[in-house]
Amino acid sequence: MQKISNKKFNDLPLNRTAVLIKQNDAATLKELYKVNFAKVKHYVLKNSGDEQQAKDVYQEAFVAMWRNIKDNKFSAENETAINGYLFKIAKYKWLDHVRSVKYKNTTFINREIEYDEPDTDENEVQNRKIKIIMDSINQLGERCQLLLKLFYFERKPFKEIAEIMAMDEASARNAKYRCQEQLKKMTQIIPNGSK
Repeated sequence: MQKISNKKFNDLPLNRTAVLIKQNDAATLKELYKVNFAKVKHYVLKNSGDEQQAKDVYQEAFVAMWRNIKDNKFSAENETAINGYLFKIAKYKWLDHVRSVKYKNTTFINREIEYDEPDTDENEVQNRKIKIIMDSINQLGERCQLLLKLFYFERKPFKEIAEIMAMDEASARNAKYRCQEQLKKMTQIIPNGSK
C-alpha cells in the first residue's frame, strides 16, 4: 500500500487519487474523509439536521463513493471531482432522509451551500473513523454488499433488486434493513460517533 508522503492531498495527479482509493491507501482515505466532512456537516446542520445525523449521512456517502470508485462506476474529470462526487452523494442521502415520512411537509431544504474548512479538533477522531468504516464494509457479507450497492449506489427500486437477488420484494426490503443495521452496529464503536 502506498502512502502520501510530503505531498498535499490536492497536489496528487487527477487519476492518482482514484488509484490510491482503489488500493485502500489509508493516508488518502483519511485525508479525503477529513477534507470533506465539514461541508457535509454544514449542509445537514443548515437543513434541519444535527451533528449525529451529519456523521451518519457522511459515513454512508463515504462508503458509497469508495465502493463506486472500487467498482469503476465513477471516474474523475477534474481535480475536485471526487470531492464533489462525495458531497453530492451525501446531499442526496440527506434529501432522501428529509423526504421520508417522518419529515414530510415539515422541513425546508436550503439549496444554497456554504463551505467551511475542516475543524482541526476533529482530525484525530476522523482518522480513526475511516479505518473502522473501511473494516466494517469489508466484513459485510457479499450478499449485504451487493444489496446495499444496488439500493444506495445504483438507486435501483426494490422490485428490481428482488429480481436480481432472486427474492420477493418484501424480503429485499427486510434484507436491506438488516444489512444497513448490521453496518451501523459495526460502526457504533467510532469515538464521538454513534452511541
